[in-house]
This record gives sequence, structure tokens and C-alpha cells, in this order.
Amino acid sequence: MKQMKARFMGIPLCALLLVPGLVFAGAKQDVQKRQAKAVKLEYFSLKPEVVGVMDTIIARFNRENPGIEVTQTSVADSGTVLLTRISTNAMPDLLQSFPAEDKYKVMFDDGLMTELTDQPFMKNVQQAMLDMAAYRGKQYALPMTLSSYGIYYRTDIFEKYGIKEPATYDELIGACKTLQAAGIDAFALPNKDVGNTAQRLERLIGVLNNNSNEEFKKIKSGAMKVEDSVTIRRFAQMCVEIARYGTRDSLGLDYESAVADLVNGKAAMMISGTWMLSTMQQSDPNIKIKLMPFPSPLGAKPMVPVNIDTSFSLAADCEYQAEGLKFIEFLSRTDIAQIYYEVDGNVNMIKGVVYDKQPHMTMKGLMDKGDMFLTQVNFWPTGLREEMRPASQQIFMDGSVDNFVAAFGEAIRKKYP
Repeated sequence: MKQMKARFMGIPLCALLLVPGLVFAGAKQDVQKRQAKAVKLEYFSLKPEVVGVMDTIIARFNRENPGIEVTQTSVADSGTVLLTRISTNAMPDLLQSFPAEDKYKVMFDDGLMTELTDQPFMKNVQQAMLDMAAYRGKQYALPMTLSSYGIYYRTDIFEKYGIKEPATYDELIGACKTLQAAGIDAFALPNKDVGNTAQRLERLIGVLNNNSNEEFKKIKSGAMKVEDSVTIRRFAQMCVEIARYGTRDSLGLDYESAVADLVNGKAAMMISGTWMLSTMQQSDPNIKIKLMPFPSPLGAKPMVPVNIDTSFSLAADCEYQAEGLKFIEFLSRTDIAQIYYEVDGNVNMIKGVVYDKQPHMTMKGLMDKGDMFLTQVNFWPTGLREEMRPASQQIFMDGSVDNFVAAFGEAIRKKYP
């Protein structure tokens, strides 16, 4: 983090930045002095699928605030680029963040983000969302959306072959057999993309055990053998089972091609999250699609894995704190969040946003009842997900459950403290 040498009444500026409410109130008086020249702020994007709508939102903010000019930065491999910039003292002023993830909690501990807990605009966020985003009882991001994860299925294809929405894992496999017999890939499986296989691991393993972190701690401590983990073994078996009914050359199928297979009817299902809807509808606005919860192979009741998908943070070393807070306040407005939702499609937790994505209403109903859990990767130690990336893809190469279990055990031993 950059050295902050300015002082106010003998107190380091970096300390003042972390005093709730002080920056927004104290620095506001400086804004008028800078109206003659535009204050420039960089916003760093981590989600390429919403760059367009953020350009629209930023342009509107700039029009409404002629003394402030926000520009958006979007790059490939943005997560890695962000960490590199932080390590080289080139932190962006404003950025998307994921406050439930371990690496962002480290940033909060290191004082890299301005605390937002007592900012008035935080009251625009539903309390359930604030609870998920809180870290040590404080808020370092404006949380906006929750993504959910499950199975998209073509309702027209299911109807054609008399398949009802599967409520159990056995019914899901039964549907797969019916589809396969009809010459249709039950699942479009983009196993060429290791990021996609790793995402399935981190999201779906919680469907089997939404407290996997505690089990993995036992494996690390020696209180439990990884070979005895029903969670890990059954997840691996599930991957092998589903692969039998999916894309024949799944290791040659990338994400874009998998989406195309679902859109054109070559495949009837695809495991993904709420963010994928807009992509499908761009190809076919009238596609008959629905997202359903992934039924647990262990027979548990349907639970929806969710993740804080969009949040916004302000760097503590941003020179223009008041202007940065003004931008985040702008993002908290219901009308602005509604614009974001129309493209993003995830459940938007800003108060007053109207949710009308019919393909997602089953998932939203479960979430409204509280039948959801925060994706387990948020509780795993930093690096466990990355350590398991090769194994998440390898199981589709060799089909070896034992190899997957062994790899998971080794990853736990390496990454858990």
C-alpha cells in the first residue's frame, strides 16, 4: 500500500480513512474547490460480462457529476492483474470486490479498503446481504448481487420427451438416460476450460455438504482420513456419472461452445450460474430455459449455492475519498441497480429493485425461504481452489475417483494451516 504522509491534527491520514463516516463528511467540503478541474478516478472491473452496462452507468454518473470523471479498466485475467497492481503500489481507486473470499479479507486486514460500515447509503442494501458481506462486524464493500448456481435445462426439450423437472438425483440420472436414448447430450460439459471444472467443484461440493470446511479441517488435523470423506468421494463419483451422459468430447469443448450446444438444442442441460442467462438470450431471446437446483446425490433437501457476485470497494489510498464515496453511493441507488440488474440477471439486493427473470424464479423462491448457503470456497484457505484446479479436470480424463480423493487430501494438507 502506498505510504500516506499527510496528517490531520497529528493523526495519520490512513487512520482517518478508516474512521466510519469521517471521510464522507470531512472531505465533502473539498469537492467544490475541485469543480474547476475534473477529478479522475479509475474503476477496475473483474467481471467482463458486465463491462458494457458499467460503461453505461459510468457515463450517466459522469454526466450527473461534471466535476468527476470515472473511467473503467477491464483486462484479461483481471484477478491476477489486480493482485500484481496491489503488490506494485498501483491500486485502482475503485474496484469490484468479493468480500466473502479469503484473499479480500486479507486486503481488509491490511487496510487496503475504506470502511463503509456507517455510510448512509449502506442502508439501501438488504440486511441479509450485509450479513453475508460483513467481515469482523464491518463492511468494506457495497454488496449488490447474489449469484446462484444449478442446472439450466431446456423446458421445451424436457416437455417433448415427457421429462419432469428432477427433484432427486436419481430422477436427474433417469432424465439423462431418456435424453441419451433420444440422441441428445444430457449435459453440455465444457471440460476444456479448467476454470469451469474448478467452478463446478467449489459450487457443487457444498450441495453435498455445505459445511465442508469443517470436514477438511478434520482431515488436516488427522482426526479423519480423506479416504473416509463421503463428501469428496461422492462428489467425484457424481462427476464420473454425469460425464457418461454429457458431451462425448467434453475435454475439447470450451464454455462458449457449450452454451451454443444448449442454445441450438444439441444438449438439454448445462451446469452454470445465473450470470449465463443473458449470454443465452443474446443468441436466442426466446429460448425456453429454466434454472433448477442441483439435487444432492446424498439425498439432502434442495439447497442453493450462492455467492456475492458483485460488490464495490474504494481503495483506502485513493486521493479523492469523497468523490469515490459519491460514486459508490450512486451505485447504491435503486434506479442504477435496476439498470445493472437488467443486464446482469443475478438477484439484486439493493432495496426496491424489481426481479422479473422468470427462468430464475424457482431459485429465487428457495433463496427467499433461506434454503441457500454461501459457496464453500469463501471459507477455504487461500490457494485450495487453485491447488484443486488440475484434479477437477483430471477426473474427466482418467475417471479415477481414487486419484481425485488422493489429490484432494494432498491439497488439504498443503493449504490448510
